[in-house]
Amino acid sequence: MWKVEDPRGARVVKRYVRAAGTPLFRNDPSAELRVLAALRATGLAPRALCEAGTPADPVLVYVHQAGQVWREGPQRVARTLKALHEQPVTKDLTDLPAAPDGSDALAQQALAMLADLPVSQAARLPQPAPILHVPPSRVRCLLHGDPVPDNLVCPADDPAAPPVLIDWQCPALGDPVLDLAIFLSPAMQQIARGWPLSADERRLFLRAYDDPATEQRLHALQPVLHWRMAAYCLWKMHQDRPDLAYGPALAAELAALQGLANQPIRPEKP
Repeated sequence: MWKVEDPRGARVVKRYVRAAGTPLFRNDPSAELRVLAALRATGLAPRALCEAGTPADPVLVYVHQAGQVWREGPQRVARTLKALHEQPVTKDLTDLPAAPDGSDALAQQALAMLADLPVSQAARLPQPAPILHVPPSRVRCLLHGDPVPDNLVCPADDPAAPPVLIDWQCPALGDPVLDLAIFLSPAMQQIARGWPLSADERRLFLRAYDDPATEQRLHALQPVLHWRMAAYCLWKMHQDRPDLAYGPALAAELAALQGLANQPIRPEKP
């Protein structure tokens, strides 16, 4: 990825490496371009300019979003994600991949990652998967797929404004709980900021998002969401050896999972 200065304004030239996708975060240039086009007038994403390269070596050019990556003020992120999840799914986006829905699908995604690991490494994750029986939501809203702090840019001309979402290479259609879980993930916050969100920051985020039904599903799915993210951390540690970032991230996610161990699990009512 390159930032290119131009008399008309800075541009980002993004060259895709197909092999860079992971089990949780795909790397789909076609999907990114379509989503940027669909969100062109919303202020939620940068403005795409053109495609370049070849099908085997794709390149996307879009307007550079000036500002600083998000580090504090979770309410602003909640407002951005709520605005995204309320966007209509246009005809051009109806064939985006479906995100895993419900506790069984999330557990299966984690188990697939663990199957790629040596038994000794997979054993670091508490077994078996949390048994929740949370049914699929059947919700199909537009998801960013990777709303981590470094993909949220607070505009330079108004740092207090809701941040803009960048890096749209893994969008999906599904339950907004998944975007919320990625942002709230202790592992993802640990990697970006060096520490997870506090309980107060989490409450501020959910209060600003202001959707009781989604919050209820998030609460019901929390054990398997933490378990899935911990599985992803183990997968990354195995793939990227030696890896210095995902060890502390795994510890943060497992601590959150352990913190739920003595809490009653409340499945969502059908």
